[in-house]
Amino acid sequence: MTSDVARFLGFAFANADVLIEVDARGTIGFAAGALQNLLGTTDADLIGQPIDRVVAAGDRGLVRRLLRTAGSNRRLQSRAVSLAGGVQANLCGYRLGRSPNVQLTLTRLESGAGSTAPPARDAETGLLDPDAFQAQLGERFGVDVGNAPPKLTLIKIADFGEVKSRLGPELTLRLLGEVGALLRVHAADDTLATRLGEDRFGLVHGSDVSADALASEIAVTGAALLPDGQPLASENMTLDMSAPGLSREDAGRVLMFTVRSFAEDGTGFDIATMHDAVKLLVDQTVTRVTSLRSTLTDDRLKLQFQPIVSLATRGLHHYEALARFPNGAPGPTIAFAEQVGMVHDVDLLVCEKALEVLAADPGPQIAVNMSAASLGSDIFVVAFQQLVARNPSLRSRLLVEVTESTGLTDLPRAARILEDLRRAGHRICLDDFGAGAASFPYIQALPVDFVKIDGSYVKRLGGSPRDDAILRAMVGLCREVRVQVIAEMVETSDQAAQLNAWGFELAQGYHFGRPADRPVYQAPGLFTPPHPRPGLADGWV
Repeated sequence: MTSDVARFLGFAFANADVLIEVDARGTIGFAAGALQNLLGTTDADLIGQPIDRVVAAGDRGLVRRLLRTAGSNRRLQSRAVSLAGGVQANLCGYRLGRSPNVQLTLTRLESGAGSTAPPARDAETGLLDPDAFQAQLGERFGVDVGNAPPKLTLIKIADFGEVKSRLGPELTLRLLGEVGALLRVHAADDTLATRLGEDRFGLVHGSDVSADALASEIAVTGAALLPDGQPLASENMTLDMSAPGLSREDAGRVLMFTVRSFAEDGTGFDIATMHDAVKLLVDQTVTRVTSLRSTLTDDRLKLQFQPIVSLATRGLHHYEALARFPNGAPGPTIAFAEQVGMVHDVDLLVCEKALEVLAADPGPQIAVNMSAASLGSDIFVVAFQQLVARNPSLRSRLLVEVTESTGLTDLPRAARILEDLRRAGHRICLDDFGAGAASFPYIQALPVDFVKIDGSYVKRLGGSPRDDAILRAMVGLCREVRVQVIAEMVETSDQAAQLNAWGFELAQGYHFGRPADRPVYQAPGLFTPPHPRPGLADGWV
């Protein structure tokens, strides 16, 4: 070992757990440090072995690429990698002078109780899986790629089934590792490249990355592995997120929506024929995001109020505040807001407007919808608490109705937040109970005062003994755990009478009142015929 390497060794062990030296072929020639602790082996077992033995399959292509591109007297860019034994480590390195060898250092990444778990990656490429990639975009709106807007490049390897049969399993795995490494080093961040399907990939990057250059590198990689030396063909398209008036944060939302649309597309992924369709999707998404942002900032979101009443007395209990948008039905608009991460802004504005109504009128109580996505955001929860803290006396009249269309993923955390809200004076309602995610584990885990039975059960009331039995069982369970039950979509006096007989305390629906611009309620008679129900497009959101 040269004196230069020895000096590097002394420097490395001041900060690293393991030092490994590899030659130009990727063969290990020297290893020292906490090898047994980090790698579960000894230096004698590693000498003469390929570096691939140390690294997990999904990161081997990345390490090989870093070794190939290591310049003289240049430090390798630090990367988090998975080791063969499953340990997460930070990899760094250096090539000294004209030596063909590269010194690599490995430092264990601790995974304590307070640390964040690494995002899920595809085992073959090391790229993020589609769900993790979308989550990264959702958590990091405003992808920073320099002064220019971010770009999303989608890539499809042509005839991948045939390519796999020509390469065989071992070389196919090597090819996927090389493609994954290529995209990871060119992405704006190691967590902004993804495998969307068996033969399709995506990455977010800046203007310094060319899709044609990526295609050329993929072609060369394939030529080096395919038996006939033919370049590997691929298709690609790049989406530029520049749009007048579109903030960097909202550009990130457009990216996320586009990726989700492709990840969920089960009809295939022919970039060549879908290019125009993708461009149209992006343009439409940009328009919808910009329109929704304008609605919120220009104060064009309005509220309507629908009464929730006592079935026993027909007296008013409280109102539900319903968001109304100038362009589009509320249901699809709120679903879109959830998909692009803007539902927090919608929920907060609805809360603000409801508080203004409560402050102006000492009579009513109002329930506001809080999406599970909003409840899952620490930023939103703090903003909501700060908003209601301006007038603490209104807390007891502001109910929180948790909607579950995006699902609550961390029930213990949600329970703690809801309990904090209850202690502050708010009462909690769980919406759409019995449908989708809002089922029995939720009523067991969450501290709620009311559950709103999904309206589909009320619509089928009397149509099936089985459905009626389920409805009676749900209300019986809720009464046992001392949670009041609200029936929605009640349209007739017969429905109201039957629900009351089964033990439902509260109800909501056209029989008691349509959504109105002001919180005004007039009790119907016991046998008042319901208003004709309009088309389904009006919805119940």
